[in-house]
Amino acid sequence: MMRILLLICLLFTGVNVLSAQTPVVKVAVLLYPGMALQDFAGPADVFTKAREITRGEYQVYTASCKPGTVYTEGHIGIQPDYSIRQLPKPDILILPGASFAVIDSLRHDSTLLSMIRQYQDSVSVLLSVGTGTWLLAAAGLLDHQQATTHYFVADDFASTFPAITLVKDVRYVDNGNILTSAGVTAGIDGALHLVARYSGDRIAGMVARAMQYTPKREEPWPMAPTGMDYKKDADVICGMIAIDKNIFVEYQGKRYYFCSEVCKKAFLHNTAQ
Repeated sequence: MMRILLLICLLFTGVNVLSAQTPVVKVAVLLYPGMALQDFAGPADVFTKAREITRGEYQVYTASCKPGTVYTEGHIGIQPDYSIRQLPKPDILILPGASFAVIDSLRHDSTLLSMIRQYQDSVSVLLSVGTGTWLLAAAGLLDHQQATTHYFVADDFASTFPAITLVKDVRYVDNGNILTSAGVTAGIDGALHLVARYSGDRIAGMVARAMQYTPKREEPWPMAPTGMDYKKDADVICGMIAIDKNIFVEYQGKRYYFCSEVCKKAFLHNTAQ
């Protein structure tokens, strides 16, 4: 009789018992003005779908360094859940990338870099996406380790941080507590890799199928026709590398190249004022 009663209790309470025994993986995404939308949205979507598939084993939230709406690249507004000072301790902290003009400014922000160093000791994994790797490098967290970044600025990364071994032709590099991914959609691969670490390959595979995404670990990088020299080829408006050398403006004795006619028009508008 006792055995039957025990079985009945397990049938009705088993889900709660199992969920109580399963730790929730807390995932925080750092938001900042000008960040690349896909760098944020791709990994966030991976962990959100993992939460749905595992019935609550993941919690995803956002944080920003300053209060108020954060506007991404392309001026899409996102309201963060927390300020960085109020941020509940996460297990995974995601650092999205941005155009290099934005990243080049942030990598000299001592307050931001101090915050990143602080979280290195309190989170299980720091995940950077694309140029977000520059923030980890500037904080001194990647010295004498391997790392990857967006291929547009990879050569500049290697020359700027000679103590770091740049890995090309990969989607991500796993150093245990720090995972760096290449550009944009490679953040999805990095996030799926972490889901596999926490929940197993089966769950990670279910998430990938739900996103209609085929994850990869290695992939030959494309090569920009002009090479990958940010200092020489960056669009002064958006920070992206200007591949098409036919889009340019001569201004005050200097030639400026642009990634698109949109940026060229913006430059002409600004200089005309």
